[in-house]
Amino acid sequence: MMETRIVKHPVWGQALFAENGVVEIGIPLEFGIRIGHLSYKNGENLFYEQPNDLNDLCTLEGFRVRGGHRLWLAPESEKDYFPDNQPVQYEIIGDTIRLMQEKDPWLGVQKSMEITFVGDEEIRVKHSIVNAETYAQEVSLWGVTSVAPCGKAHIPLKHREGGYDPLHMVTMWDYTSLGDERAQYTREAITLSHKPLVQKYKIGVGHPDGPVTYENKGVIFEKSYEVHISEAYPDGGVSFEIFMCRHMVELECLSPLLTVGAGETAEFCETWRLKKQG
Repeated sequence: MMETRIVKHPVWGQALFAENGVVEIGIPLEFGIRIGHLSYKNGENLFYEQPNDLNDLCTLEGFRVRGGHRLWLAPESEKDYFPDNQPVQYEIIGDTIRLMQEKDPWLGVQKSMEITFVGDEEIRVKHSIVNAETYAQEVSLWGVTSVAPCGKAHIPLKHREGGYDPLHMVTMWDYTSLGDERAQYTREAITLSHKPLVQKYKIGVGHPDGPVTYENKGVIFEKSYEVHISEAYPDGGVSFEIFMCRHMVELECLSPLLTVGAGETAEFCETWRLKKQG
């Protein structure tokens, strides 16, 4: 049974916290939409929290990464960086919290999230947009989760014996080196160990073979989502991307490219699970 409370957070201001006796989430109410906290009950936050005095992850227009989980649209452009610094609306329905944002004037959509406790250590996050423009838009819904530094990410890969066609699609950003000391590549997985290095790193992976995990603070955070292999994806055909900078890691899941007509709705779901290490 979900229990909720309103608290005064030292960085976010007013916030809504919810827990089911095992897992706890925290949601800022004065900006967003974001899920800013994820942990076991009374545990340490697994998500990154951007300090108020940190200017690295900000724009001149007022956007701040802030940390936690947010909904963006891909392919990425300057329109994603709208300063979402206005209060959000919320409603509680059973074990579900629904978050609603005013229309994003740069993207021309209205975003919402539904967060549902579906098990002791399992949460479902449904992302939705309504196309608020008078024309159709082709977009991919993009769940971006900024997690705390100094952990280890594991992206499982399919492998096989033989075959003449390529098995994997991997995309690289211009600042990425495949020789980065934080990355290890094998047939079975790509493993990334975060270190506070200035050099940024980002790759996209066609379709991971199962959930992506991030191990930190004695906890394994698992993200899974449905992949549609026959459909087109952004950024060269990838459904998962990972970004590292000196402050944090971002685990990024993407929907297929969707044509959303004027006034129509598009949705994309992720499932989160926590497990204790050892």
